[in-house]
Amino acid sequence: MKSKLSIKQCVIGFIVLITIATSAVSCKMMSEINHVLGKHTEVVDTSQFKVFYGKLAITHINVLSEDSELMIPNQTVLINGNKIEAIGDSIHIASDYKVIDGSKKYLIPGLIDSHVHIKKSKNDLLLYLANGITQVGEMTGMKEHFEYQMEIENGTYLGPKTYIASPKVSSQKGLNATFRSWFERRQQNYPSSNKARKAVRSYKAKGYKAIKISSDLFDREIYFAVIDEAKKQNMPVIGHLPPYVYMKDFYSSGQSQMSHIASITQSEMNEYGGVNAENAEEFLESFKAKADSIAIKLKESNITVSSTIWIYESMPKQDFDLTNFLKTIELPYQNPGWVEGSKISGGWLPGRGNSYENPNNLDTESKRKSEIFWTTQTEAIYVMTRALIRHGVTITAGTDAHGANGAIPGFSLHDELESLNKIGMSNAQVLQASTLAPAKWMNITSGKIKSGYNADLVILNKNPLTNIRHTRTIEAVIANGKFIDKNTTDAMLKAVKEANNRSREVPINAYLN
Repeated sequence: MKSKLSIKQCVIGFIVLITIATSAVSCKMMSEINHVLGKHTEVVDTSQFKVFYGKLAITHINVLSEDSELMIPNQTVLINGNKIEAIGDSIHIASDYKVIDGSKKYLIPGLIDSHVHIKKSKNDLLLYLANGITQVGEMTGMKEHFEYQMEIENGTYLGPKTYIASPKVSSQKGLNATFRSWFERRQQNYPSSNKARKAVRSYKAKGYKAIKISSDLFDREIYFAVIDEAKKQNMPVIGHLPPYVYMKDFYSSGQSQMSHIASITQSEMNEYGGVNAENAEEFLESFKAKADSIAIKLKESNITVSSTIWIYESMPKQDFDLTNFLKTIELPYQNPGWVEGSKISGGWLPGRGNSYENPNNLDTESKRKSEIFWTTQTEAIYVMTRALIRHGVTITAGTDAHGANGAIPGFSLHDELESLNKIGMSNAQVLQASTLAPAKWMNITSGKIKSGYNADLVILNKNPLTNIRHTRTIEAVIANGKFIDKNTTDAMLKAVKEANNRSREVPINAYLN
């Protein structure tokens, strides 16, 4: 009896030890993940920032027309709470309105970044506001994002309104996939169509606005089941073009948005059999012949495409000269957790797992082949973008900020607007792509300066219709009716930078100009 009891005690003791060890490992892994997601970074207290909310009159200001084609001079704009009340050149201003002189300044709708990843980096919200962004599209939603929005709505935190898509739907298998589902929660893997359908219904009940498709959704049956269920739930399906779902399948799939123009080019590269140094030129010629046809079918299918061009332009720079690339971006404002990475996820810095830095590019031939690939991919994106513009496909300006290495929240949208302009969009088209087009896609009453629309606006010191870089000349931001002047937006940026520095574990001095 004594011997049997001892064996039982040993088994129980072993189970307890395994449980403790597993819990310790899980806690450590969760801590590492939260570091990368930005949770460990000190959060800025926004109660220190003074904003005005109430009745506001902006006088003598140049107002962007509803079609973004021209500035209407000497206008008065009345704002009452979170709505635009009236616009005109001879409007009576009651005595209870706060008056802002807009002489020699320019009023545009609040900018919208249609593709971001806030993760658990709450300070990102301030970076968006300080850069004139009053609405963002969160492409891999988490419960924290609903909490942030509740705080913004009840006035206990400052930030843009957020369109929250579901966690990425995937059918990836294996230990890494399981790990990501359990701990990171930003991508969930479903082994069957029934479970994927159940997930769609669950996301609908939780308040997500759309279903996000992952590039790791390898099962065609699950892909089409997700779209079918989302249609039943009246939810749009957005995101990546999964492997084995080619463009010919995509047009009629029911997916209404594509997260990257590069998804098109990557799909075509895959269907071509891959692109390398030997066939790159032939692929480009073949793709140029197809681009217009692709654009026409996307237009006919009413599919919206988010741009994210600038980040793809940056990839070869990060591959071949990462240190100098980092010196060209606003690195101090990026959440240090994402910059530093961790033992289980790469960061941005040289030698710390940057996904665009290829450690194998050591010899001349390897570099030559990589340069050909990057050049081909970038040119293909340009070819496709110009075709989309020619045929009137709806393009929304998106950055993949805090999701792709190098894209700083807020700042990167201005980089994206310049890339779109350089490729061939007019200034007016660029402004539409970053205001009205994403507002329509998100089904929100923003994106134009019109009576009854949301009071999400930006006052600029220079005219963006003469130079798209002038979207950076921000004098004030009005977010959901809250007037935030330049002194305050500057204070926001300073506070985020200082919070990052106090939270930093790896110095970045070597990567600053």
